[in-house]
Amino acid sequence: MKILNSNNEARKYRIKQAVKFILLSAFFVSGFFLLGTLIYKINLEDSPEKSAPVQIAPEATVASDDFLYEEAANEKVIVAAKPISYQNTDIIVPEPSEVKEEKASSEVNIPAADNAGPQIDGAQLFYQKLAEIEKAAAEEKTKQKEEVKTKAEEKTTDADLPQEELDKLYEEKLPDNVIVEDWEEPELTPEQIAEGYHIYQRDTDIKSLNIIPKYKPAYFGEEPVIAVVIDDMGIAQKRTADIISLNAPLTASFLTYGADLENQIEAAKKAGMEIMLHAPMEPYSKVDVAPDVLTTKMTPEDIQASLKQMLQKFSDIKGINNHMGSKFTEDKERMRAVMKVLKEKDLFFLDSKTTPHSVGKETAGEQGVSYATRHVFIDNVNKVEYILNQLKIAERVAQRNGYAVAIGHPKTGTYEALKQWIPSLEEKKIKILHMSDIVKVLHKSHI
Repeated sequence: MKILNSNNEARKYRIKQAVKFILLSAFFVSGFFLLGTLIYKINLEDSPEKSAPVQIAPEATVASDDFLYEEAANEKVIVAAKPISYQNTDIIVPEPSEVKEEKASSEVNIPAADNAGPQIDGAQLFYQKLAEIEKAAAEEKTKQKEEVKTKAEEKTTDADLPQEELDKLYEEKLPDNVIVEDWEEPELTPEQIAEGYHIYQRDTDIKSLNIIPKYKPAYFGEEPVIAVVIDDMGIAQKRTADIISLNAPLTASFLTYGADLENQIEAAKKAGMEIMLHAPMEPYSKVDVAPDVLTTKMTPEDIQASLKQMLQKFSDIKGINNHMGSKFTEDKERMRAVMKVLKEKDLFFLDSKTTPHSVGKETAGEQGVSYATRHVFIDNVNKVEYILNQLKIAERVAQRNGYAVAIGHPKTGTYEALKQWIPSLEEKKIKILHMSDIVKVLHKSHI
């Protein structure tokens, strides 16, 4: 207990106590007032009128696909509807068919608000907008696919196209067989050729035989020679440029419909390559043979006119070989038409032998056209290891016959394999010759 020493101190003490009482009373009154206000608001929000479903007034607007996942804009007018009273509280789960019918009709029975004017069904609006957005997306996707397809058709020269896609555009499946020589003899497997297998293994001295050779065997010098012909040049410009960059005496066989053909051919010539026409001919397979093609449905006159038109795109060439042509090269009448043009233009024919039943050699002989055949396709599989093994087979054929003809294509694996293989030939004592150099010797020895 506090003891006051004077009346003045007692008066001050009573005043302080009174002020404290007034402040404390005001605090409690304010607290009770705020608490009452809060309780009133809670009761108001829990009332049935407040929990009734709401309707979107006609003035409400929703923009594009924001409707599906965006919060509504502030200017939307909300109108409270009357409370819904349900007579039956049992919940019935609809069957899947009923759900589909409900979605199809998109009918939602929501009581209309008093004096709310025309009502907008929220579910119906949702599915309507969703359908519009999906339709627009589908149309855009279709448009993009058409653009991609158009670009692919217009840019068959695109170096970025996968090799498999390029092959589908303009190449039939090429055979794996190895042709050892032009005359009749047992067919050898690639494995036998790679191991150095020879048909003639007798040691009898030819001088002791009482025979007269039909013609002098072809002689290419002390070292075996190989002609490496690269078909399909001019289509994939980047890969064509890679082959040209090897700066080797290869033979480049250009298709007639490559882009910027004249400049590509000129670049190949400067790199030491010989140029040939790779003439498209009808295959058995249903591949896209592109703009220029000789078919079995054409008359001999049409074939000659078409071939001459192809040849006009080239200058200073010495021969052609067939692009595909498994069906066409079996047609004797139409191959005769080709050989007549080649005889007139003094050009040789290299038979790619896409079919074992080709009549190329027979029809060339009838017209006196210089002829040669390929021995091996080197890149049916676009892998460096495979291609190097095929080149080894070509070496064996050359060591046996004196020459070999290997045909490849401007593929990534072919480029890498040739880049390794060409420098190794000097040590192996094998030469690369242009195709025309080999054909000259062959033609001369068979006369």
